Amino acid sequence: MCTFLDITGVFDNVSWTPLLSQLGKIGASLNTTRMTESYLKNRFAQLTLKKAKHEKKMERGCPQGSQLGPTLWKVAMSELLALPQEPNIKVIAYADDIALLVGAAKHDTVVARTEKYLDKIKSWASTYNLSFSPTKTQVMSIKGGVKPGYEVGFGTDVAGPRITADGTVKYFGVILDPREGYWGHVESLTEKSKSLYSRLRNLASANWGISQLTSRTTYKGVFLPRVTYASEIWAEGAKLKKSIKKLGSIQRPPLLAMTAAYRTSSTNCLSVVAGVLPLDLEVEKSVLQKQLKRGGITQDQFKDHESIIFAKWQERYETTDKGEWTKTMIPSVRERYKLPMPLDHYTTQLLTGHGNFKSKLFKFKLVASPNWVPRHLVR
Repeated sequence: MCTFLDITGVFDNVSWTPLLSQLGKIGASLNTTRMTESYLKNRFAQLTLKKAKHEKKMERGCPQGSQLGPTLWKVAMSELLALPQEPNIKVIAYADDIALLVGAAKHDTVVARTEKYLDKIKSWASTYNLSFSPTKTQVMSIKGGVKPGYEVGFGTDVAGPRITADGTVKYFGVILDPREGYWGHVESLTEKSKSLYSRLRNLASANWGISQLTSRTTYKGVFLPRVTYASEIWAEGAKLKKSIKKLGSIQRPPLLAMTAAYRTSSTNCLSVVAGVLPLDLEVEKSVLQKQLKRGGITQDQFKDHESIIFAKWQERYETTDKGEWTKTMIPSVRERYKLPMPLDHYTTQLLTGHGNFKSKLFKFKLVASPNWVPRHLVR
């Protein structure tokens, strides 16, 4: 079981007295402690409202925006992390996010251990004048098949608040679920990307507005980093059929913006025309890039895995029953990916077969005949 704790007003409420005391406990010199105390004393917060200046002396908190602020919080957190670690219990902390992991063979034992250790965490928080928000704290069973909906006490006090277990939780921007399917996270990406390209569509159309190059820059510099964030965690979830389909629908608006294609063009051919990987394969490649950067794989291993990704893309491109004209114009996805080719509305029409062509216009009943007729013969 994992409990994700939410501290109320964390950086504004840290008490200075236990903070300075903890500095000495972790080995800070007397001069360092005195300098820190001097740094915190005589601090004021000022607000000017309607030409009137309001001032209040600060008596607690980590000065936000300062270089020392994060260090002071780490000093406070060090006391929590120094608590004796019990078997099958682990505390994970990053900044003000605290996760409590507790394991046991039986569900009732897990709940009891969690509640008991929450007492210790609450005691630490009380020392530093901090408090937790039970309504924002989340609990989720990671293993064991226990269905969500059960309750865990926020400590051993029977009269205290209770936390209802959720089926999914959001932790550092990733939607976690017990089955590690990450479908909830893939769905959440739809909302993340929708606002970005809905605004972009208002600034561009097939043959006017911001350029395709600008759209491509936005795609690579903003869209992809947002989508592939923490991809090493949830990349396996991107391989599900429904995830591939969902990611394809997420990618379609930026593809239309980058290619200036008509909306009748299939997503299967749009990614090839744009020269970018389908979004699920982009997620897979981003994992490889992160592994390569931190030394988890060699350059040769990266190239081997990348070749597999392109082989998947080529097979999908050829077997999907759409975009036959594009397959004739661009037979190799890898060659198109490597080819620097500026796109515009007219080039895209040629590559997709969707445009102001008689056959296409006839299909939509916009002209009387699918055949081209010289103007001087038209009566």
